[in-house]
Amino acid sequence: MKRFAYAWVVGAVILLLVCSVSLSAQVRKDTETGLDRISGVVQSVDKAKSTIVIRQQTGPNWTIVFDAKTKFSKANEPSTVDEVKEGVRVICLGKAAEKDSTLQAQRIEVRLPR
Repeated sequence: MKRFAYAWVVGAVILLLVCSVSLSAQVRKDTETGLDRISGVVQSVDKAKSTIVIRQQTGPNWTIVFDAKTKFSKANEPSTVDEVKEGVRVICLGKAAEKDSTLQAQRIEVRLPR
């Protein structure tokens, strides 16, 4: 019985470590700005709530929150949130709250299709 409890505790600790590593692996620091960086494909845009949901190849979906201070760009030119559409790839820079997979965006770059 004691071995079973020990094995269960060890398994739970390993699972927690794996989950925390996989979530933090999705957020990278941008080397130029020092901001958190999330990239992925736009799943949905809600302009009324000022949110964009992006999906990644692995890991959770992220909710990107933007406001009037958020700068948008496309092809290295100033842009607007109107360029952010479902299926478009974006790179978002800002402050991530990993516990709930949200990022307060300072900058959102719309990528051109390849």
